[in-house]
Amino acid sequence: MSDIVEEIRRAYEGVGIRLDHPASYGTYYRLLCAACGRMIGNVGDRLLPGQAQEIVDAQRELYASGLLGCACGHQQERLKGARS
Repeated sequence: MSDIVEEIRRAYEGVGIRLDHPASYGTYYRLLCAACGRMIGNVGDRLLPGQAQEIVDAQRELYASGLLGCACGHQQERLKGARS
């Protein structure tokens, strides 16, 4: 596994999202809810070092408020109290 893929994996784990195997159509990975396994998006591995964490950090409030993430509420529950 490449360093950037591992960095993406760690960044999304922080908000309760699991990186799945690469999709068959290229260098994209499915993003799965860590609680229920539902697919909630894709991410490409062509990011610059540090960019995955910046993206997740910029969207943290959206996950905490339930506007992004899985309908099961796992990301919102995981980030409870993260709202300012």
